[in-house]
Amino acid sequence: MPRILIVEDDGDLQQILSLAFNREGFETHYAFNGKEGYDKVLSLQPDLILLDLMLPVLNGVEVIKLVTSNTLVRDIPIVVMTAHSDKADMLEQSIRAHGVREYVRKPFEIKGLISLARRLIAQYPRAPLPQAEVAKGEVRLDTRFRTVWINGQRVASLPPTRAEVLKMLLEAKGPVKREKIMAAVWGPGEHVSALEKTIQRLREDLGADGSRRIQTTAEGYELIG
Repeated sequence: MPRILIVEDDGDLQQILSLAFNREGFETHYAFNGKEGYDKVLSLQPDLILLDLMLPVLNGVEVIKLVTSNTLVRDIPIVVMTAHSDKADMLEQSIRAHGVREYVRKPFEIKGLISLARRLIAQYPRAPLPQAEVAKGEVRLDTRFRTVWINGQRVASLPPTRAEVLKMLLEAKGPVKREKIMAAVWGPGEHVSALEKTIQRLREDLGADGSRRIQTTAEGYELIG
């Protein structure tokens, strides 16, 4: 089932589009602003993005720049939805500069938009992505993007070292010894200070419950999802 992400701040239009695409056999997801939209591009990996230009938080052009500069999602076709306004006309020039060629003017015919979506998905099929997630309880790490999700909400983007430590904690069925973490992440030698700083930063990354989720044990650390 093709997966479509609708990034549109007009709730009525969003619902109309979602119902129409659902009836045609599409799986639909939606976001109300540009930041939420980009987060869902990363987490959902849709087959197509329907993107309004005039969005809060991040506008459509800013979302396009983020998507097209990310090698893991830049192949996702984008259909830009614009209204008749001077500002929208100016933004259209920007989206053309970033390689987006498909856009529709509001108001548009839903049937025509669905046909366009089918054509683009067939023209730019996405290769199946390898499994790249590790999770325990409510905590999930996407190892491709090094993003952390709790209860479906993205809470942090990690540098490589913290991502590797968190991955070890997520994959373990119980506590992980300090020596094992240090050897795997930093190599031979004593790296106690670096490990302690990394654990502290990870607790901060996980939010208010970080200290509860990453617990110190007699020999190391354990993540409680």
